[in-house]
Amino acid sequence: MASLGKLLEKIVDWFAALAVVVMTLLVFFQVANRYMIGWIVPWTEEVSRILFIWITFVGAYLALKSKSHIAVSTLFDRFTPANKEKISNTLMFLVFYFIGYLFWLSLKVIPATVGTTTPVLEISYLYIHLSFPIFMGLMLIHLCGRIFHMGWRRLAFSCLASMVLLAAVYLIFGIKPFSGPVLVVVSLACTGILIAFSMPIVFALGIGCAIFLVLFKDYPHQIMHTRMVGGIDSFPLLAVPFFILAGELLNIGGVTARLVALAKVFVGSIRGGLGMVTVLGEYFFSGISGSTVADVSAIGSIMVPALKKAGYKPEETVSIVSAASAMGMLVPPSIPAVVLGGITGMSVGALFVGGFLPAIVIALCIMALIYIQAVRSKIPLEKRLPFKEAMKAVAGAIIPLLCPVIIFAGILTGVATPTEIAVVAVLYAFIVGVFVYKEIKWSQIVPILRGTAVTTGSVMLLVGVASALSWILSTNQVPNIVGTAITGISDSPLIFLLLCNLCFIILGAVLEGVPAMLILVPIFLPFVDKMGINQIHFGILVIACLGIGIFLPPIGMGMFIACNFAQIDVGKMFRSFTPYLFVFLVGLFIITYFPWFTTVLVDVFFPTK
Repeated sequence: MASLGKLLEKIVDWFAALAVVVMTLLVFFQVANRYMIGWIVPWTEEVSRILFIWITFVGAYLALKSKSHIAVSTLFDRFTPANKEKISNTLMFLVFYFIGYLFWLSLKVIPATVGTTTPVLEISYLYIHLSFPIFMGLMLIHLCGRIFHMGWRRLAFSCLASMVLLAAVYLIFGIKPFSGPVLVVVSLACTGILIAFSMPIVFALGIGCAIFLVLFKDYPHQIMHTRMVGGIDSFPLLAVPFFILAGELLNIGGVTARLVALAKVFVGSIRGGLGMVTVLGEYFFSGISGSTVADVSAIGSIMVPALKKAGYKPEETVSIVSAASAMGMLVPPSIPAVVLGGITGMSVGALFVGGFLPAIVIALCIMALIYIQAVRSKIPLEKRLPFKEAMKAVAGAIIPLLCPVIIFAGILTGVATPTEIAVVAVLYAFIVGVFVYKEIKWSQIVPILRGTAVTTGSVMLLVGVASALSWILSTNQVPNIVGTAITGISDSPLIFLLLCNLCFIILGAVLEGVPAMLILVPIFLPFVDKMGINQIHFGILVIACLGIGIFLPPIGMGMFIACNFAQIDVGKMFRSFTPYLFVFLVGLFIITYFPWFTTVLVDVFFPTK
């Protein structure tokens, strides 16, 4: 049995890796045919989208196995080990019920897909929707294995506790008919409680949606399945796995160290220069990776030891890395920008361009604080690099910096879409890492591809579940209710943006960036146009606020990752991070009330007709 499990594990890993490779080659084939040969091959986009859906669900399954789905453990960590185990086991049963619910829904939907076909290749939709029950089934099998390893007493307690919780919710709210908005509040409250007790956010949101559909009874349950698949099935969102893969290849391929060396050439000899190198290096690397986690991991692993050696306190190093990485979320390419464009229809290219100057404004604020603190702490000056070493660093960074040049040249000239240019970045990163720098070994390729599938699955399953939640919110007039409440406070666009900033920072700290965006943007966006606020400006503010939220003490998830590298307790960095939080808020205030920083380049490269 164990050997069969290992064989299945290998098959799934290779399937995930192969699917990522085939999807990458198909999109590159599409671009190459259009510009090199002059042919347009319409079926490549359709097949790529089908593969993307399969990658999402296989990645979600692998993320469940490796416990990679995003969860918030701040409250959970306060419990004793015995209570933690009881809570975890009970929540595992709730996740088991939810995945079983999705599996049941998929079996109900599958028969309806047999007779319908895709528009280009006329492939039966059955082959698209089959990914849902297959990997939900594998999730159920995996959870069954974990459940039966609990021991019978723990199993019986957790099963009973989970059933009592669900029965209580149904008896209180399911027998007497309540209005849709009331049941939305109940569902969101249940979601919030589950998140607080460290259930992965995607499952907590999904259970909240399922609770609403069970309690309200007026909507067919199949809407959960169709909205999830529909939310994922988007060609622009294919840029997400491509930017994740490109960033991973460049990071492992030795690019980060070369970009840090370049940053030293510019600011290394200034007082506090090594801290500024962290900010500038983050700006360079964010322009390649697109992922905040990749940014913290890459920059943190190099700069935290260097900062400590230069005399910075451990908590100070974490604060600098955290502030720099929070700023880096604005630097294009940005995965939140890709997701935001995918769910709203905003131009991803315009969001990329709009993030350039706001990121510089915030970076300058952070660097000014680093200089002031370095003077106060009497941090010694770093020696200026000799001319030959400086030129060597500049020359070494040319190849890495060509990657963002390719990305933006392609997008701004209209040669390719962000998705298509992202796949070009993947191939460029692969060639640089494997053949130019030779730092990526062939044995690392499959784990890199598998990791891309895992990250894609955890992000895109969130997008799918959030699509179902967004539908529930909109059909129950929640955006109008919230908007009326906000405009009741003030109808000023400036006050509206201030309230939006606060909401996104707070929810971004609680839920992490993408989940918070997926929940709040559909609520606030209808009022952006009504108040005459530029959509791209609003989108950039959303991303900036989420950057703050991810590193906001005491629960920001990015902060925990940064503390890991410095090997310090999270509580120790609260005080040192406060000045960085303040200057970041100053920068946010500037870009909020001076939209010119966002719109000036957008108006140049994406003029409205």
